[in-house]
Amino acid sequence: MENRSHALLAGAFTLLLLAAAAAAAVWIGRDRVRLERYELVSSTPVNGLSAQSRVRYQGVAVGKVESLDLDPDRPGQVRIHIGVQAGTPITAGTWAELAVQGVTGISHIELRDDGSAPQRLLAGAGQAAVIPLRPGFWDRLEARGGALMVSVERITGQMEKVLSETNVQALHASMQNAVDVTDSLRTASQRLSPLLEQAAPALQDVAAASREASRMAAEVAGLARGARATVALLNAPDGPLYGAARSLDGMSSAAARLGDGTLPQVDRMADRIGAAAQSLARSAQRVEDTPQALLFGPPPARPGPGEPGFAGFGSAGQ
Repeated sequence: MENRSHALLAGAFTLLLLAAAAAAAVWIGRDRVRLERYELVSSTPVNGLSAQSRVRYQGVAVGKVESLDLDPDRPGQVRIHIGVQAGTPITAGTWAELAVQGVTGISHIELRDDGSAPQRLLAGAGQAAVIPLRPGFWDRLEARGGALMVSVERITGQMEKVLSETNVQALHASMQNAVDVTDSLRTASQRLSPLLEQAAPALQDVAAASREASRMAAEVAGLARGARATVALLNAPDGPLYGAARSLDGMSSAAARLGDGTLPQVDRMADRIGAAAQSLARSAQRVEDTPQALLFGPPPARPGPGEPGFAGFGSAGQ
């Protein structure tokens, strides 16, 4: 009886110790951080994701997955409930992606935000705020895998055509032709070496001629600059051309004055001289006809018609 009582006491003490250890473990492992609840809705498989999976915000651990369940009203959709530390800047522009950690196949939730909508995301009354879940890298790769495989197959077929026996032979022939051309160029360069050595003096003469031509060009440029300076001097406001132009203008003005004023006066003077010469000729003719007129004056004029003493037109001297 005494051994049985000792065994019962030892068993009870062991059970009590185990219960205390379990309670201490639960108490120690209890999460004391206040979490805010959000909900994600996924229409793609969530392989590798389970309760207690990590939730990261821009790579920083901020919470965990609390539960996963199927949406009975929408077949094919999974509702993911997550808890995020209070104060995490979840905004209207935040979205979630399913990321795989390394090669273990264990998934976690990655929250991202591009700052396009900085308003804080608030939950409604009695329900958690919904964060949109976008396809992750592997989901996008799987969605595009068909097109990628088609592209790979097409590229493989083209490579098979390129690497066909005919093309390989043609490529080999082209490479052999390239080798032959290289050998020909090497032989030609060996033959050209003596010619280049002989051409070196000629090249030196050409260089000397080029230098002489450069010197002559410099002299021509100097003469051109002198000619430009001379033309500028001639065209200066007080230069020779300006003085010659002014002299020509003065001569034109003098000729104009001579034609407008002097020549008409000379013409009038010539007319007067002509009239005086005619009058002198008439006077000389009268003196020659009647020299006595110089002593006795001119003879009296005969009376004309109607005047006393008119003898008529038939009389002598008429």
